[in-house]
Amino acid sequence: MSQRKKPKEKKHLQLPELLSDEPKLETLGNREMIVEGCKGIAEYSENLIKLNTGTLIMGFSGEDLLIQSFDNGVAVIKGVIAEITFVT
Repeated sequence: MSQRKKPKEKKHLQLPELLSDEPKLETLGNREMIVEGCKGIAEYSENLIKLNTGTLIMGFSGEDLLIQSFDNGVAVIKGVIAEITFVT
């Protein structure tokens, strides 16, 4: 008698986060923000930075704000961040 092997269960595949159109925000206290998925800078001053992510505009207000780096769709904002806003 031959025994049939059970078919292997298929595992669910998860799509990488990078395929999502939604931006990803990482906060390090209120002194640094890392934003992935940036398309451009909409506004930039020492008290207000607005980033275009394609799906929405993210605003960061506070004091002594600066964009430390902007490369490959990733922006690093430093300063004293008091408020974050999202506009669709």
